[in-house]
Amino acid sequence: MKPCTLAPNVLSLAVVAALTFGLTACGSDSDGKVTEPAVPQGSDAALVVAAPDSSYPLPVVDNAANNSNSATRYNIDENPIARMLSGINALWYVGQADWQNNANGNGPDSFADQQIVNAQLWQENIKYVVDVTSKRTTEQAVLAFLDDQRSKNYSVIDGLGPLTDAYVAASGAYTDIHVPTVAQVTGDGRYYAANNDGISYAGSLDSELGAVVQLVTDFRQNAPASTSASKYIFSTPRPWRMDDSGAVDYLGSALYTCNDQDNGSSYQDWIFDNYTSSVKIVPGLMCARRHHESSIIADDQENRRKDGGYPSGHTNAGYLAALAYAYAVPQRYSEMLTRASQLGEDRILAGMHSPVDVMGGRMHALAVAAYALGQTEIQANAENAYQQAQAYFGARAEAAGQSLYDYAHNHVANETGMIIGDQVNAQVFNNNTYADHQANKALYRQRLTYGFTQDSSKAGQDPVVPEGAERLLASRLPYLSAEQRRQVLYTTEIDSGYALLDASNGWGRLDLVSAADGYGALLANVTVTMDASEGGFNASDRWQNDISGAGMLTKAGSGSLGLSGNNSYSGGTIINGGTLTALSPSALGSGDVYLTDGSLAVDSTGSVNVGGNLTLKGGNLALVMDTDASQLTAAGTVWLENASLTLDMSQYPTADKLQLTLVRGADVAGKFSNVTAAGYKVTLKYHHDSVVAELSK
Repeated sequence: MKPCTLAPNVLSLAVVAALTFGLTACGSDSDGKVTEPAVPQGSDAALVVAAPDSSYPLPVVDNAANNSNSATRYNIDENPIARMLSGINALWYVGQADWQNNANGNGPDSFADQQIVNAQLWQENIKYVVDVTSKRTTEQAVLAFLDDQRSKNYSVIDGLGPLTDAYVAASGAYTDIHVPTVAQVTGDGRYYAANNDGISYAGSLDSELGAVVQLVTDFRQNAPASTSASKYIFSTPRPWRMDDSGAVDYLGSALYTCNDQDNGSSYQDWIFDNYTSSVKIVPGLMCARRHHESSIIADDQENRRKDGGYPSGHTNAGYLAALAYAYAVPQRYSEMLTRASQLGEDRILAGMHSPVDVMGGRMHALAVAAYALGQTEIQANAENAYQQAQAYFGARAEAAGQSLYDYAHNHVANETGMIIGDQVNAQVFNNNTYADHQANKALYRQRLTYGFTQDSSKAGQDPVVPEGAERLLASRLPYLSAEQRRQVLYTTEIDSGYALLDASNGWGRLDLVSAADGYGALLANVTVTMDASEGGFNASDRWQNDISGAGMLTKAGSGSLGLSGNNSYSGGTIINGGTLTALSPSALGSGDVYLTDGSLAVDSTGSVNVGGNLTLKGGNLALVMDTDASQLTAAGTVWLENASLTLDMSQYPTADKLQLTLVRGADVAGKFSNVTAAGYKVTLKYHHDSVVAELSK
């Protein structure tokens, strides 16, 4: 039997009749009819992500203000942030009776009963610090110095990448730290490092981006933001106070001379404690350690009493600032979070903190930011910051003829490094440090646990999403409901079995960088409704996770959603509006695909596979043509009814005549209502298992 053909823009009455009463596979060798596929139903399961069970003082987002109340902040039974961080007690315990209920801000009276509770994990913790500080490069030392000394509000701005200079110019952000030479950072000059972490370094409230500066201020300066109370409650040692087993071997105090580069004077009566330790502090920060500015005191570890390591205050500050910038400019959401994690890593590279300190600082910041976004005034400020940043950067993107997302990810040429000759460059500049999304994603996830040994007996527990955590994704996934954002967090967080994280009421297991890439699994049916008129990610987004699960994805609304993961979700895909773009061969999962309105777009290297039936009952199939044997391959029936076809030939080698297989299936029934391909005349030939296009200029 000869194949059936359809000239451009022609649909015969016979085909219309066939479409109405059941379609025969055109070109089939049999006279049997192909049965129209049913609409996918997906899963009957429901997924409601409830907040974890908790008792007072949890949840954090309800009671975080206790962290700033002098009557409650030093009591672990009253302070929800300290309670959330209490997993450290399973690794290290201060040992002083009732101390954690009466940590008065002066430090423990004694360290005589301090305990290493989990010797294996505590040793892994200190070993990481010893390893990285002994191997750090000059550039790592310089960045660790800068992340110690600059305002954290300023330090993380370079997470904005190509937008950095524009942000600095419009906000008035600046730094005025003492800037030593590279030799003073990495040598033994005992440079006097004067930390400046003032809030004003994010910029001026009266600037063109003043609302963004206000949001940074809100996150950093809201009442529960300080880590001070928890530092006293847990009183863990900094890594340079620990030997290779993690124990503290105090060697007494000694007089140091610290040099002030700015005026050439010296401070010769500063007293520092000494300990047995293999940790190598960045030399330029030796005088940044806690000290006394008086004559030698008795050997009583007085400096240590007020200098706990857990949680890291610098890390907390860096994450809070980064979360504010990420909320206002969600086009750089993942990069800002990765930059925050780098600031935490730099605390370890500096020799000032260990991984558990940094993990604690991260958990503290996420909880505080979620609490802040639950405050009516701060939420209003967050919306103002978002609108202001989108307008400011969006105008520049439009002038460049790009979407804001693409503009925010332009490659930046001629980067200015942190080191210029022998000088440290304290200013931030455009950079491509976070240009590799998948590398960032893997690095961020690794830093959630720092590779600590997982307790396999406690692995595999259900995910835990703390109350209010969904607020952190509100600008990044604005088209999802609050409950859907909780589902995203549920399906992207890390496994259980990590002592520090399992005790965090969920805050330690959240992976915001993975969550920014959409669902990790469809555990129930999910409908995504996007309104393109609202702009930003409402108009266009891309999910980059590998999506599993038995649920179904329904795309509705006018916006465009791309899928680029190695997806295996089996409940099927329905497109009722807007555009769903398959950007990888397995983007559409393993179930049926059903198009009724809008567009199914295929733009993948390699044929896109449909695990079941492909039903096109309306809308448009848009194929970005490449040299694959087929653009779209279905394991089951291909059903064509009232759907149009668009061929994008812009990426295909130019030729006067072409014959290309567009769609394959076990059976092909029906025809496209029309076909267009700019610059070509197209004739479609329908075979029992394929649709082939003949194109000519």
